Amino acid sequence: MVRQPHCRILRSYRCKSPSRFYNIMLRVWKCLTDNPRIPGSVWAAHPELLQLFLALAAKYHEVYQRASLYSSKLDITEREILQSQLIQYMDEIASVLEAAAIRNPEVLLVSGFDLTKERRNLTRSSGQGPSEDASIEDGAQSPS
Repeated sequence: MVRQPHCRILRSYRCKSPSRFYNIMLRVWKCLTDNPRIPGSVWAAHPELLQLFLALAAKYHEVYQRASLYSSKLDITEREILQSQLIQYMDEIASVLEAAAIRNPEVLLVSGFDLTKERRNLTRSSGQGPSEDASIEDGAQSPS
């Protein structure tokens, strides 16, 4: 059995400007809408989570467009409130998808979220100077 590298969802959407957050949210929204590659069993423990997120994403889309066009303070304030609510939903969805990815890693790849791989720490020899082994070998090779 080949072990696949463990991926995690990068939660960078938490600290993005409204326009960058909108782009991420839009991608996740489209990827999670009726995606046949994400089984319904993923949402079984949280039956309303996906529908609440999709409804709020649709509302955010409308408010974001109005705020961009008219720069209304009310729309901008509503956009900020909706963005904070969406971040909470996206955090919860990310946790659910990461748990589902233990059995089906493809779930993360088709989710629309940005992914990061866990990196292994490889010990490397430091390039500070010759090692003791190298100096012993040099001493053994020198003519006497």
